[in-house]
Parts: sequence; C-alpha cells; structure tokens
Amino acid sequence: MAMRTTLIGVIILLLGLLIGCDSINSNKSASDKPIKIDRALADSLGKKHLDALALESADRHCVDKVNEFAFTLLHQIVKDRDSSVVVAPLSLASAIAVAGNGAVGEVRDSLEQVFGPIINANAFYKKYMAALPHNDYTDCIILNYMAANTDAPILDAFSKTVSTSYNACVKKHDFGDKKVVNKINDWFHQKSLDDKIKVIEELDPESSLCLINALEFNALWPPFSEEYTDLDAFETAWGEYLKIPIMYNGEAYLPYVDREEFQAVSIPYYGSCFRMLIVLPKTEKLASFSQSMTLESFHEILDSITQPHEIVLGLPRFKCESDLSMMNLLKKSFPGVFNQNDVTFNAIVDDPINSLKLEEIDHKTSIEVNEKGTKAFSVTEVLMVTISMKPEFIANHPFLYFVYDEATRAILLMGQFCGDGAIF
Repeated sequence: MAMRTTLIGVIILLLGLLIGCDSINSNKSASDKPIKIDRALADSLGKKHLDALALESADRHCVDKVNEFAFTLLHQIVKDRDSSVVVAPLSLASAIAVAGNGAVGEVRDSLEQVFGPIINANAFYKKYMAALPHNDYTDCIILNYMAANTDAPILDAFSKTVSTSYNACVKKHDFGDKKVVNKINDWFHQKSLDDKIKVIEELDPESSLCLINALEFNALWPPFSEEYTDLDAFETAWGEYLKIPIMYNGEAYLPYVDREEFQAVSIPYYGSCFRMLIVLPKTEKLASFSQSMTLESFHEILDSITQPHEIVLGLPRFKCESDLSMMNLLKKSFPGVFNQNDVTFNAIVDDPINSLKLEEIDHKTSIEVNEKGTKAFSVTEVLMVTISMKPEFIANHPFLYFVYDEATRAILLMGQFCGDGAIF
C-alpha cells in the first residue's frame, strides 16, 4: 500500500510602521481516501513535473542560495536540540523574497547576498509554483496573502510584482476588526488548505502589513504496508531505548548508499519528482553530524545514491509539529542582514515620512509520516525479513530528513526525528 506524507507550513511576516489575486485552482488532496496506484500514470506525472522544473543558470543560482540558507538555518535550529523539529526552508525563503521586493539600497543588497538577486528569485518562484503538482498522488500548493492595515498605502508596483510572481492576494483590512482573522482563514480554506488548519490566530492592530505564506504537501509513496509495522527499539540521543512503531519493507528497491559515517536512502513520491532523503549517522551523534551538513555534502550524498538497491527498510511512523519564532534565529544566522535596526522596506508603501521594519517571522510546520493499509498478516514476518543478507537501512536512532525535488534539488522541507512524536 502507499504511504502518505502530509506537510502543513505557515509563515507569517509582520511589518510595523516606524514613525519619522489571481485565483488558484486546486482540489482537496485525494490522498485522504484509498487510491489505486496507476504506475504508468504516476510515472508520467512525475516526468511532467521533472520537465517543468528544467533549470536556467539564474534558477540554479537561486536554488543554491535557498539551500545554503537552509543549511545555515539547520545548524542554528538543531544546535543543542535533542528533540524532533521540522521547517520548510523553501517557503520561508520565498516569503522573505516577497518582502525583499520592498527593500531598496543597502537593505536590498544585504538580502541579495543571502538569497541572490530578488528579480531572479521572483522568476524562479513563479516558475516553481506554476510547476507544483496537483493530482491524486501528489498535491502541493504554496499560497501567499498580504494583508495591509487600512492606513498602509501599498505601492501599486509592489502589489503588481508580488501578485504576478508569487500569485499573492493583496488586500486591505482593518486590523482592529476581529472578523478579519476569519476572513483571511476562509480565503486559505477556499484555496484548498485543510479546513482544520487555522492559518492565523490574531492580527496586531499596531502592525501595518502581515504577509502569510502557507505550504500544503500531501503525497503517496510505495514502500510500506501497515501489516508489517511493529513496535521496535529506538535509541535516543541520550542512550535511552523507546518502543515506537517502525514501518518495515523487506524488499524495498531504492537508491541507497552505505558510507563509514552514514547511511542514506532516497524514497520517491508517486505523481511528482519529489523525494525524501533520509540520512542516518553511524559514527557520531546527530547533533554533531548535523553541523557538518552543507550544500556541498547534500549534493555529494544525492550524487552517490543514483543506483537503486534491494534493501531492508525500516522507518519510524511519526508526526512532528514546530512553531518557531524565526527572527532570533535569523539574527544569529545572518547578523549582517537581520540584526540591524535600519532594515526597512520603503518600497512597499507610499509614505515619504515613515518606514516599514520587519518585526517578526513566525514559522509553523507540521509533518506526518505514516502508512495506509490493512493488517492482514502476522508481524513476525518482519522479524524474518530483517535477518536477510540484504543491506539494511533501519532508522532506529535519530536521523535527518529532507523533502526535495529531483529536478532542482530545492529543499521543500527538512527536519530531524529524535524519537519524540512517534504515532502509536
């Protein structure tokens, strides 16, 4: 049976005043109900997604900047953390790029040192979002909404750019009106975001602008059937053993590599060129291994796992939710950009007296990794296949994971699993 991965990511950028939509057609994900997999159709849809993301040189530079940003952020997020966490770097970078269209002079130059030329980022994200798959096997959507307080005169040029490049909906609201929050949430729900997700809880009446970026990712993959899931030992970073559900497949045929320092496997999703890379350290703790991960090592791992192998695969069934205040993390990671009092965005509003400053970035992400199927056989069969002479990739201690697309290798999602968040 297929396995479903669900990701919900919400990024909220608040901009405060310093004194002195195109329609998106996307159906509800069909992965919530049983799906009969048409392999030929799924492969055709995957190739279509791959071809749509063919890169120009400017696109390649933009993707590299996004992934460099991702690993710099990863080092800061997992530092001294022995619990599970998940973030969506592509969405976070795109949200900052939207705001970057309102930066000028030295502020814009500083942002472009991290994210590359904003004009190139606009072109890349427009292309990337247009290529996102919406089918019965993989459904991925990125939504942008810019709410402006009634006293914020947004420049037409800025509004046009973000509407065209990011399909953003730009609307004025009275931030003091409590009904506005429901109106904004309703907009996201109408665009296909899960009705259970409350994108925004409240609006600060003192803020001038609120940019909301939401990512929803639902995908099916082939490796696991629920009948082979069993409670098994997972060793935590502090040496304790937990009994958590481990999903097994004794005959997985996947790109795999076994090095002295780590094992890695790449699992494809049906109907797209998205894949999940799982990296399992062997000789050191996850905390130190994560600090050594860079854009270059990421590419080296992907380049080394091009050939599929028949392996015994074991992966925890888990869910992780993270709610991170990104400004402090960004200030630590990029002090030259985000740790300045004069980082203003004066090309967003038509106000020669006042300036806009980035106040806060809230990043909420949730991922659920599980299998869908019917229990029909004894789980003792799992114990039989795990003693096979085939190579084994059993994620029974903390590991990193990355959801990326095969065409650009842009990291849509990344995180670490440390044992907490197992789904029983």
